[in-house]
Amino acid sequence: MTRRDMMPAGMGVIMGAMMLWMLHGFLTGDGSAAGAVAFVLAHVAVVSAALAAVAFGLHRRWPALARILAHRPSRRHVGVMFGMAVATAVLIHLVHGGPAWT
Repeated sequence: MTRRDMMPAGMGVIMGAMMLWMLHGFLTGDGSAAGAVAFVLAHVAVVSAALAAVAFGLHRRWPALARILAHRPSRRHVGVMFGMAVATAVLIHLVHGGPAWT
């Protein structure tokens, strides 16, 4: 793993743990789907804000906003992040209790 893979790997580890933390109550039947709904709505809000900023041309007025909106992650970045999220979720799941059939 190279130095440029450390940030997406760290983000993936955090995302995998956060995903299980938010969905744990829903998956076990002890809680509601409020965490999953909040997660989806937060992503919808961020994407909507970015689209609105571009639609109103705000990125032309503030160079810092233009740099943020110009960021496009590479396939490698997304792959490392997603792979680490899945690996972390699997590890936590197996250590926490594992499959119900064992």
